[in-house]
Amino acid sequence: MNTRFFTLVALLLVASISYAQDKTVIPKHTPKPATVCARSNIDTLEFTHNKEFRPAQCRIEAHQLSVALTKHFYQAFPERALKDDINVVFELQIEADGTVSSVSILRSQLKSEENDKLRELVSTVTSDNWIPASYKGNKISSSHTLPVILLAKVNDI
Repeated sequence: MNTRFFTLVALLLVASISYAQDKTVIPKHTPKPATVCARSNIDTLEFTHNKEFRPAQCRIEAHQLSVALTKHFYQAFPERALKDDINVVFELQIEADGTVSSVSILRSQLKSEENDKLRELVSTVTSDNWIPASYKGNKISSSHTLPVILLAKVNDI
């Protein structure tokens, strides 16, 4: 009887160890893939993997936008000299007709008055240069994240 009992315990132990090795452990925080959303007054649609969605696009190249915005920034604040390049991240609401309805700053290292001026400058510099987002061929309003680099040495360009 003792032999059978020890054999049974050994089999249960081996089975539990092999079961524990096959388990998949999911960490508590699993990052989601990046999502693109289009917002309207009534709902938010998620277009993460939808092939029929085309995000809003700016007709101005990123480097040209950085140069133009930096020059306007230096005109607005002539006494301000940047020691290093500064990254500023904007969130724009692009309407179905291609106009910018709202601008907010997600990340910046500048003062609040400079950020206020930058919001105005982004609207001015990028006006009439947006191709609105589309879904199934219909133009829709959407949010667009726009990273811009304020250049320390814009006069050398």
